[in-house]
Amino acid sequence: MFPDGFRVAHAQAIENIDFYETNSLEQKKVLKIYFGKSLIYPTYEQALIQAAKIAEDYYILEYGIAYIGEYPSFL
Repeated sequence: MFPDGFRVAHAQAIENIDFYETNSLEQKKVLKIYFGKSLIYPTYEQALIQAAKIAEDYYILEYGIAYIGEYPSFL
């Protein structure tokens, strides 16, 4: 979750978003790489529906659909 709502992305190496110190410029750059083109959903349920639609395009999701926590704005 971001301050402006929920974002959804299909990503590899998602643990990279926690590599840098929280709210640092470096972390914000990584967040923008992963979520910069994603749409904003006002509710968790709406984001989950979109995640399920994205998942339909993949045969295997190694970690499935996951809520990964709260993050600062990267804008």
